[in-house]
Amino acid sequence: MSATDHQDLPPPPTGPPEPAEPPGSTEPVGPTRPEWLRVARAAAIGLYLGALVAWWATKGIPLDREQIILWLAAGLVVLSVGSPKGGPWRVLRDWLPVVLVLILYDLTRGAAEDLLGISAHVRPQLVADQWLGLGEVPTVRLQAWLYHPGPVQWWEVPVTLTYISHFFVPFVVAAVFWLRDRERYWQYIRRFVSLSFLAAITFVLFPAVPPWLAARTGELDPLVRTAPRGWSKLNLDVAQDLVELGQRTANVVAAIPSLHAGYTALVAWALWPSVGRIGRAILATYVMGMAFVLVLTAEHYLIDILIGWGYVAFVVLLWDRIEARRRSRATEPLPAT
Repeated sequence: MSATDHQDLPPPPTGPPEPAEPPGSTEPVGPTRPEWLRVARAAAIGLYLGALVAWWATKGIPLDREQIILWLAAGLVVLSVGSPKGGPWRVLRDWLPVVLVLILYDLTRGAAEDLLGISAHVRPQLVADQWLGLGEVPTVRLQAWLYHPGPVQWWEVPVTLTYISHFFVPFVVAAVFWLRDRERYWQYIRRFVSLSFLAAITFVLFPAVPPWLAARTGELDPLVRTAPRGWSKLNLDVAQDLVELGQRTANVVAAIPSLHAGYTALVAWALWPSVGRIGRAILATYVMGMAFVLVLTAEHYLIDILIGWGYVAFVVLLWDRIEARRRSRATEPLPAT
């Protein structure tokens, strides 16, 4: 062995050997959440759920935008307690656009007549539906065919569940995107806010009477607002009372465009790339089923739904073009200097 080879050898160990780590022992990879923080989060969730149940029992299911804003924001803040990614402040920042557009919607209640002196329109949408229904308003035809006073039919349960899903499904989808894919969250929220903003402006400039209200004024044959009836089939009559209590505070002339139809179509657009054939069939059924439910229950004319879908198509195409242009600019090579 040469002297050079001898110099390359590592020096012999000095001192006693270090004890080997016992099997299964690991070093902490990062800071752990303090125990008191976990307890505080659990307590906050419990208080939130208790307050929500108490509200439902005394005030009704929150259907107007003010209540939705309060409960949505409070729930997200509670869930973010102890989060290492910004906590409640990040929740409030990311969801602020949703809160603001819901406040804008709430401000439309009575704004058309109080601020602009515009009375709610009754005839245009009614005449349009008579044309679409070949001489008869589709709601009148459907209720004459399917609605019968007395015992609730089995099919009224999915009707009720489909109708009520409008009040939480769009926000659940947003929350899932926010938790799992922030880029898709912002894509969805940009379109949601744009759709809601355009709809709010339309509610002010063109307040429109829905079929059930037109029937009460004698413009249509008698109609029944049947959306909550399915609760009684589930022995949940209290839920029916709570939904009806919540409906009393809604903007009753915010009918064109139908945001029930619009939000449902937007949810389908957002989830479409993530699901297979069965999922897409479910989404398509959900969109068409919501349209059927809205007409059957006298909540909307068919023309309201078609306009709602048109608004969705507009905002989706608009943002697709804006986002494509942004991506194109981001990939352009920098000019040579």
